[in-house]
Amino acid sequence: MKKKVNIIPITVFAAAFIAVIFRVFQLLVAVDYSEMGFFDFNAGFFACYGLYIVFALTAVILAAGVFWDRKKMCGAFICNARSLTSGQTAALGVSFLLVACLKLYDIAFGFAGFSLDFAGEAVIFAAFACIGFMLLSRKYVRPSAGYMQLLIAVSFTVKAAALFMQDTIIVRVSDELILLLSYISSALFFLALGRFLSDNETKRSRGKLLVCGGIAAVLSCAASLAGLIALIIDYKYMADHTAMHPLSQIGAALIVFTVIVILYGKNKSCTKRLEEPENQSEDENKSHETP
Repeated sequence: MKKKVNIIPITVFAAAFIAVIFRVFQLLVAVDYSEMGFFDFNAGFFACYGLYIVFALTAVILAAGVFWDRKKMCGAFICNARSLTSGQTAALGVSFLLVACLKLYDIAFGFAGFSLDFAGEAVIFAAFACIGFMLLSRKYVRPSAGYMQLLIAVSFTVKAAALFMQDTIIVRVSDELILLLSYISSALFFLALGRFLSDNETKRSRGKLLVCGGIAAVLSCAASLAGLIALIIDYKYMADHTAMHPLSQIGAALIVFTVIVILYGKNKSCTKRLEEPENQSEDENKSHETP
C-alpha cells in the first residue's frame, strides 16, 4: 500500500517555523519603530513583503492539501469527535488549559485595573479553563465543549473589530495587520472547531477547520511568538515595542497544532473503517476465484 503524504501537517509546521524566523528578522531589521512601525524600505522588497508571500502560499497549499486529502479519503476526514481516544481528548484538554494560563498571564500583567476589556478577557480565560477541565474530566468529548467555542470565536471577532477601528493605517503597520489577520483566522477556526467538537459538521466544515486552523497557527506564531523571540534576542531595542505581541495569541497556534496532530494521528477505529471496504473487496475476489 502506497504511503500517504500528509500535506496539511507538514505545511502548517513548516510554514509556522519559516514565518517565525522571517518575522523575527523583520522586527529586528526591516521594521522602523521610529516611523510608527512602518517598514524600512532600505531593507529591500523581499525583506519587507516576503512574509506576506509566505502567508499567501501557505493558504494556497493548505486549500490544495484539503482537496487532495478529501479526494484520497484520508482518515482525518472520517474520524469525528466521538472517535477520539481518551488520550487524545486529554491532550486537547491540556492545550486549552495551557491557553488559559497564557490568557491569565496577559490579564495579570496587561491591565492596571478593572475595565471592560479586563472583564471580557477574564470571561474568555474562564471559557478556556472550563473547556480544558471539561475535556480532562471525561473520556469523551461532550457537545457542550463544542458549543462553548462560539464564545471564544465571538471574542476574537470583537478583538479584531476593535483593532481595526482604532487605527486607519492598519494595513501599513505590519504588527497590527498580522495580529488582525490572526484574530480573524482564529475566529473562523474556533467556529469550525465548535462544529467538530459538538458533532455538527457539514460537508465542508472539516476542510474549513484545517485550512483556517493552519492559517491561524502561522499568523499567530508570526504575530506573537516572533515578538517574544525578538525580545529575547535584543531586549533593549524591543522592550518598548512589544505591546502588539500578546503572549496569549500563541495559544491559538497551540490548539491548532494539537488538533492537527490528533486528526492525523493513528486511530485504530478509523483505520478499521478505512480498511473494511478493502478487506470486503478482497474477500469477494477470493469467493469468485474459488470453484
